[in-house]
Amino acid sequence: MEQFGYLSIGMLVSYFVGAIPFGLFLAKIKGIDILNQGSGNIGATNVGRVLGAKYGLAVFVLDALKGALPAKAGMLYLDTPLGPEIAGILMGASAIFGHLFPIYLKFKGGKGIATSAGAMAMLVPIPLALALLTWAAFTSSWGFVSLGSLASTIALCSSQAFIALKSGTQGSMYLFAFTFLATVLVWIKHIPNIYRLLAGVENRVKDSTLWRSVASILLQLSLGIWLGTVVFFTGVIGPGVFTWFEKLCVTENPPYWLPTPEAFKANTPVGFPNPLLKEQASRLAGVVVSPAFPVYFAIQVICGFTALIILWGNQRRNPAGTLGKTMLTCIGVGLLLAIAGWAWEPKVEKDRIERARLTDQALLQKAYNQDLVQSALKARKDFTNSHLISLGLNMTSALGMLAGIILFAIVSAKKNVEPAQAPLEN
Repeated sequence: MEQFGYLSIGMLVSYFVGAIPFGLFLAKIKGIDILNQGSGNIGATNVGRVLGAKYGLAVFVLDALKGALPAKAGMLYLDTPLGPEIAGILMGASAIFGHLFPIYLKFKGGKGIATSAGAMAMLVPIPLALALLTWAAFTSSWGFVSLGSLASTIALCSSQAFIALKSGTQGSMYLFAFTFLATVLVWIKHIPNIYRLLAGVENRVKDSTLWRSVASILLQLSLGIWLGTVVFFTGVIGPGVFTWFEKLCVTENPPYWLPTPEAFKANTPVGFPNPLLKEQASRLAGVVVSPAFPVYFAIQVICGFTALIILWGNQRRNPAGTLGKTMLTCIGVGLLLAIAGWAWEPKVEKDRIERARLTDQALLQKAYNQDLVQSALKARKDFTNSHLISLGLNMTSALGMLAGIILFAIVSAKKNVEPAQAPLEN
């Protein structure tokens, strides 16, 4: 009960902190009533539009702190029977609610993006990083802050859902519920923006070197990292690890720190690697490489998604004809195949483990049992097939991405300017 009382006080204080209208205060310092300027919103976007980028950034930072400090304080100092995440979530949510519905302004507040970002930075930093990347990609290339904000909430919520499903912990599920609630609130507050987007009358960001540079840098980084990751992992690390371990294991004098199991010194059953020492090399290489696959595919998906957003936005605003559409298709296909490879990877890992388990059962018998040998051979074949499918998805994804990069270079050369640097419409 005592902790509940502290938590209740913390939530109340968080609400009042979140309700502080920093945008209104900074505008008043300049002699401007921000409630009667621009969209009439007290958030960073409207302040930046009316007073300039420096003031917009200042409001964003202050509003973000309104969410970050209560969320962090809740996690550090207030524990609950359900875990510290609950305290951080409730106090962060209270601050966001305070910004959305501030008592000081008759419950008419901002859209909650900056305050939500601050809270999320403390609670779900990785999903927030993906959300910020999505926001920057959409806003810089499509020209709509509201569209970037809406898309970023989807990225935030979906990435936390993925983390929750993978970890299966209670705390991660609570955090997903929090990101979902924050997403719903942000979308509700953006209903007028959604209507304006659908009607084609939503305000665009002003043309500036900053926004054009952001789009260009993000696009080039995304395509470069995507290509570099595929080439380095598929062409260097993958084959290299297997070759290096085979040189260590298949030798008469292996290093003392890599002892050879007795089972791998026996005669080789038909269908198994010959010599059996290759099996030890394969096992070691698999243990090293397998944990990298989820990260490998995640990098491809993130980079592909970012590139597709920017190129799609540019294509809508500055059509490049058939070449532009083909470029988008190639990047899109590459992205979808990378997602398919990521989804298929757990199957490959499961087959790898089963192959090792049944192979050990067969090899550890004093006299080879043919039933066990056949079971092991089937498991080895299943792994080979699933691994070949994974390789096929990987290579076709890389081809789609490479074709998209080549077409991007051709389109850019024909326009004599990079697509990401095309002028923003007013």
